[in-house]
Amino acid sequence: MSTADDLSRTLPADSLRAALSPDVVSTDPALLELYGQDIWKICRRPVVILRPADTAGLSRALAETARLNLPVAPRGGGMSYTGGYASDAGPLALIDLSRMDRVLHVDPEAMTVTVEAGCTWKTLHETLRPHGLRTPFWGPLSGVSSTIGGGLSQLNAVFGAGHWGTTSESVVGLTVALADGRLIATGARRKADGRAFYRHYGPDLTGLFCGDCGALGVKAEITLRLMRTPAHEAHGSFAFDTADKALSATAEISRAGVAADMFGFDPSLSAMRLKRASLLQGVKALGAIATSGGDLFKGMAAAARTAVAGRGFLGADDWSIHLTAEARSAAGAEADLVEARRICLGLGGREVEASVPRVVRVSPFTPLNNVLGPDGERWVPVHGLVALRDGQAAYRAIMARFEALRPRFEAGGVQTGMMLSALSTNALLIEPVFVWPEERRALHEATVEPHVLSKLPRHGENPEVTALIAEARTAVIDAFNEVGAAHFQIGRTYPWRDNLDEGSRRLIDAIKADLDPTHRRNPGVLGL
Repeated sequence: MSTADDLSRTLPADSLRAALSPDVVSTDPALLELYGQDIWKICRRPVVILRPADTAGLSRALAETARLNLPVAPRGGGMSYTGGYASDAGPLALIDLSRMDRVLHVDPEAMTVTVEAGCTWKTLHETLRPHGLRTPFWGPLSGVSSTIGGGLSQLNAVFGAGHWGTTSESVVGLTVALADGRLIATGARRKADGRAFYRHYGPDLTGLFCGDCGALGVKAEITLRLMRTPAHEAHGSFAFDTADKALSATAEISRAGVAADMFGFDPSLSAMRLKRASLLQGVKALGAIATSGGDLFKGMAAAARTAVAGRGFLGADDWSIHLTAEARSAAGAEADLVEARRICLGLGGREVEASVPRVVRVSPFTPLNNVLGPDGERWVPVHGLVALRDGQAAYRAIMARFEALRPRFEAGGVQTGMMLSALSTNALLIEPVFVWPEERRALHEATVEPHVLSKLPRHGENPEVTALIAEARTAVIDAFNEVGAAHFQIGRTYPWRDNLDEGSRRLIDAIKADLDPTHRRNPGVLGL
């Protein structure tokens, strides 16, 4: 079989450049290496990278790959850890959407915003802030790099998710490029300018392309609904001495609908994050706290409390939950926090200084230095979404697997942690993470800030322990399957298609066959 280098030399690159312009087509070996891996795995390098600058250019690029019968996969911010764009499925062209990074239209009257798919959540948030507007769901913790197109293909949690759910629940319409380059538009659209203003008009075609990992089409332009940014926030943090109490509190806060966003950590993950102080950004964050919210005196008091709390607000064995309540009035935000406090204290928690949610809200999109462990180790998560009533059952199933693997974890220097979050009033997200000594990759070098990377030790290749992590990830997915979990960024990791009933499988296969009859679109993703 030819290597990727051989294929890239035999590929009609000159033809692609002539059709698409030279700046769109790259066969740079370093870029091919980088784009052939995700956070978890090194896969086969793409044979060419196509970097369109706009929707018309994306359409032309896909039409040209169709003419060449060349498989394609789209890449947003590159934060997948499930094979969302990286695979060993044979030679393919990778569509890099990073040049399509603009906010195209902000319409405060129609209360919509349209972005190109490569726009990051950070860019969108900063563009909307002067208008006093935001999208209901407004990004994941990785929003400095994660793109809105990637978020819509993979789905996201965290900011705004406690009230508004995940990415797709804030979308009103899409422009999607199909496998042959044809463009389709979804959502109800204004006659005057053709912009989507409302999602539902007949069957929900928009939903087909949400969570599809690029299997059905490449998002080109995305229109999201807007809301006026709540004027007031209140922050709370609570500690618990058991996982069951923390899981119960997370579920009950979700049912009550009092947290705009919420996340929790087990003791191990808290220790890992605070070791590098990645959630406490020092003097700069304290200054932002002091000037946030429009009340300088209260801001300075909050900054002082955060500084005094430092890293000592949690015990070594504490689970923690961190939340933000938001409302049009200070009284409304405080009322939600009071209810969250009542829930947590009633379930055996204790209130601690709200340093973490306060800092995260003033600096929501920080550099992604956590893609490596605090001592330069490899890091990878796996996750599941379960019904609120199934949190304890899922946790027990995971921990039973971990206990069976514990001697091998200890021998291999493997650390585990766990993050919790919630999606509106319906789902609990449980995300185990693994940290282990292993050589870092090109993606880590390109992601972690240079001044941080330079201080981290390097580890040697460690294939036996990395194989153990793969085994452990599979075990966690099996545990989630026991309770009927769902998953974001399905990629090539979670058994989505296998879990469908026969009628649903026939339907998705028929849709795939119609939209991508030669199966060139991200082959193998979703199990298709």
